[in-house]
Amino acid sequence: MTLKIAFLIDTISTDTAGTQKQLLEMIRRLDRKAFEPQLICLWESPWMTQNALPCPCTVLGYRGFLKSNFPGVIGRLARMLSQQNIDIVQTFFEDSIFVAWLTAAFARPGPVLLSSRRDVGLGRENQPWYHDLFRRALPYVNRQFAGIVANSQQVREHVSRRERTPLEKIKVHYNGVAFPDTSTAAIAPGVLSAHPDAIWIGIVASLTPVKRHDLLIRSFARLNSATQTRLLLLGEGSQRTDLETLARDSGVGDRVHFEGAVKNVGAYLQHIDIGVLCSDREGLSNAILEYMSYGLPVVATAVGGNGELVSSDNGMTVPANDVDALAGALQTLVEDRELRARLGAASREKATGLFSWEKSMDEIEAYYRALVRVGSPTSTQTEREG
Repeated sequence: MTLKIAFLIDTISTDTAGTQKQLLEMIRRLDRKAFEPQLICLWESPWMTQNALPCPCTVLGYRGFLKSNFPGVIGRLARMLSQQNIDIVQTFFEDSIFVAWLTAAFARPGPVLLSSRRDVGLGRENQPWYHDLFRRALPYVNRQFAGIVANSQQVREHVSRRERTPLEKIKVHYNGVAFPDTSTAAIAPGVLSAHPDAIWIGIVASLTPVKRHDLLIRSFARLNSATQTRLLLLGEGSQRTDLETLARDSGVGDRVHFEGAVKNVGAYLQHIDIGVLCSDREGLSNAILEYMSYGLPVVATAVGGNGELVSSDNGMTVPANDVDALAGALQTLVEDRELRARLGAASREKATGLFSWEKSMDEIEAYYRALVRVGSPTSTQTEREG
């Protein structure tokens, strides 16, 4: 039996942001002998018009929950799910949750509904006012979903409390990570090649307030200047100008390097010494997983799922918004080469055992099959047709 899965998301605006990157890679890796995936986007992004997607895609033309075309969006999706006998609809982000929930009432036969939670804020920035109503309705809406997938234990527990949903309904499915071949050293890209003897501290994150690059720059400025250290920021965002000013004002402008958004992140990670993530909020960080796959010691704030990735075996966790603690952890690693090597080796070993894409796909494919066996209205029909 081939299961038909529709992945419903607001849009795909990039292939580097956490949720979108994981979703695209998961679709690419689904066993096509057992699963038939398709992507359904509420609206189209410029990125989608310029890049190939890993499966067929339908754009619904959704403009908002209160817009005049909303009933047409629901009707179109309901017809699509019914005509194609979709087995599972998996949603990402709040608008998609409610679109799927309303649509399922009209689709015949109705698909199994599955939703995803990937951070402890459910994308709460820059949302319309009616999303406050969404949150109040989630405890009821969740009853209509067969399951919820969280990408860390911390996210699972947060969702259970916030949305008043039993823990047993929420399954943890960790992000996957690919493992690079680091047996041969490539030429260091960009500014790294100009300072081969420096100890490089790196962060991969959009330059947005929640990622707290300001905290990292202030902590970096406190490091003992006797050791040659440099800070590499990979990512772009609204805070770049302010952060460049902060680096200059802190006296480290010549040692803080803004490389912007780069496609070949791995080429940089292969040549840095310490990976950092100092966010105020996280789900399960793809950046940390990538640091680990490249055998880096990690310093991370103790928020969200970071503690499930980073322990004393492979790095250090520090309290959020604590300049002194972050500076102290960085100083310890900068001064101890052997410690960096030991923690870095443990990082790669831990990632290999827990977060490989092979393990991730085996688990999610088994979960999809179990969901359909337990309660899909379409499963009996599909088995008869098969």
